This record gives sequence, C-alpha cells and structure tokens, in this order.
Amino acid sequence: MPHKEHHQTAADLIYLISCAVNGIQPDRERVAAMDDEAVFRFACRQDLSAIAAYALKKLMPLPLHWKEARGKAMRMCALYDTRRAMVLHEMEQQGIPYLPLKGIILKDYYPEPFTREMADNDILCDDTRMEDVRTIMTKLGFTCKLFGKYNHDKYTSPPLSFEMHTQLFVDYDVPRIAAYYQGIWKKLIRDEEHRYGYHMRDEDFYLYILCHTYKHFIKAGTGLRSLLDIYLYDRAKGQALDRRYLDEQLAILGIGDFERDFRALAAKTFSGESLSDDVLDELSYYIESGSFGSGRNKYANRLRHDDGRRAKRRYFFRRFFPDEAYLKSFYPTVYRHRSLYPLLVIYRPFKGLVTKRKKLYREFQFVKDYKKKD
Repeated sequence: MPHKEHHQTAADLIYLISCAVNGIQPDRERVAAMDDEAVFRFACRQDLSAIAAYALKKLMPLPLHWKEARGKAMRMCALYDTRRAMVLHEMEQQGIPYLPLKGIILKDYYPEPFTREMADNDILCDDTRMEDVRTIMTKLGFTCKLFGKYNHDKYTSPPLSFEMHTQLFVDYDVPRIAAYYQGIWKKLIRDEEHRYGYHMRDEDFYLYILCHTYKHFIKAGTGLRSLLDIYLYDRAKGQALDRRYLDEQLAILGIGDFERDFRALAAKTFSGESLSDDVLDELSYYIESGSFGSGRNKYANRLRHDDGRRAKRRYFFRRFFPDEAYLKSFYPTVYRHRSLYPLLVIYRPFKGLVTKRKKLYREFQFVKDYKKKD
C-alpha cells in the first residue's frame, strides 16, 4: 500500500477509535468515505477491530466482517475470563502467589472489556512453584508448549493461550529494566479478596506497561494499541499518579524521555483532534509495526546504531555466536556448562535451516541489503 494511502487508512481507523473512547458517534459522511475493507484489514493487523466495530455499531448495523470480528472478540473475552478464573482459583487452592498482567488489567479501562483484544493472558507466578503451575494447567486441559526455557511457560487450549511468567523481563532484552524488576514481589500489594493474589500500585503498573512497551518498541516495534493502552490508563489515573515518584523511577529505568514523548503522542493520537501530517509521520513506526512489531523492524533496530559493513559483520557474528546474556535467557544449561557452547554453535544453524529456512533467508536478505538512513 502506498505511504499516503496507508496513512489515510490509519487516520480513518484512529478516528473510529477516538470516537469509541471519547463517547462520540462517528460522522456518517466521514465513515462513508472510508475504504472499509482497507480499514478493516488494518484494524485486524493492529488488534483493534473490536473497538472500531464498537464505534461503527453506534452509527449503523454492522457489515458482516465487522460483526464477526466483534462477536469473536466478545467470545474470546468471555472464554478468557472463565478459564482465567478457574486457573486462579486452583492457584489459590494450592497456595501459589500470582499477579495478573497487562491486558487482564488494561481491558477494564476500555469502553467494554472485549474491545481490548488479547492474544494471550499473562500471569506472574512464584518461580519456585512452576511445576505445581504445570500440574494445574494440565489438569484444566491445557497443553504445555514451553516449560523452563524462557522467562515464561506457555500453555494452550485453542483458541486460548496463557503465559505463566517466572520474571517480568530478561537481561538479553532490556538489562537495565530487568535488573530493576528483580525482587518485584516486595513491591506488590496483596489483594483484599484473595490470599495469594497480588496487584501493583497504580504508579508501578503504569511503569510496568511503559517498560513492556519500550521493550517491544526498541526490538521489533509496537502498534497503535500500545499507544491506546497508555492513553486510556493515563486518562483514568494520570491526575492521581505520584509524578515525583514516577520521575524518579523513570530516571532509574532510563526511559524518561521515551515516557514523555510516548504519552504526548498517545494524547495527540486519540484525543479526537484531526491528525496533521506531522503526527501521522510520528505514527509511521507504529502504523508499519502491526500489533506485535515486525521482523524488518527487529533486524533494522539491531543495525541502526552502528555503521555500514561493521554493523552487518557484527550482526551475523552475534547470530552465530550468542553472547552470555543470550545464553542466560534462552540456553541456561549452556550458560551453566560452557563446555557445551561449541555444540550449540553447530546445533543452532542446522536447526534453523530445518525449521526456519524461509525466515532465515528473509533475515539474511534484509541485513545484506540494509542501508542506514541519514
């Protein structure tokens, strides 16, 4: 899609979302002038189809594709609520401390909970009880897809997916932030209605969602939904937040400038004002990223802060010879037993050629052809 046309599609979607979150009925003529199919495809890519449908439903009977997207989001929300309640009940019974994360909390700041779409549910658990968590999840009919390898274990029961976290961030992604969140349980507040359920104070939850967004922003990118999360949370809680505490913690985390710019851009995007070309240019990274970023962003972000050929050489060297932080996060056994490192260096490329050949080829071509912009 040409750049200008893509920006118009993004502006149309943002208009619908702004109407939804600000209690405004969309203008009939403005909606009629939209490229409906393009807006729908873009909304799906950004995981924002349910909230766009919420706005459109106030104006007219929904076309089938919007109606189906809305219905799917409602069913998923209900399914997640039901199954999550079962999971947390079992964790209470087994005495396992837990902390619901991200969309589980943020959905309550949306016009309706189902309008905050989620690909999975994330829950932080006591990392000494992960075997017990696995027993609970399998008992409830989930299949364990990943266990004990990363900072979260993954369980699926289609169409649902749960990520049960042992820690919030890892050194390989964002070392400064990961260090800050070591010992996070000491900062948590026990729920009044649960013995083992915890929550963050409002300021700490704001910091957490910012850090999570920042991690995605610097790695593979993040989409418009991240801006909307911050806009809605800041609107609901911003005036009551302890700004002095936030500024102190943001300085420790090293993301003060990011927070200021991100919050300002979120306000400009969803306040309901017409979007200027300058704002749309600012939004380009989010527009192109999709909800969970892109491989192209991931490769480019790794190359951007180095120069030409040296950057490419270093990139390929790091891909073939993972460093200590990577081993600690993704290959803890090799991290503890360095004699296995030569075997890993041989194993990873062969595994990649068997299981991810096309993806590796696209990565190689992108890096080879990459040219740093001035």
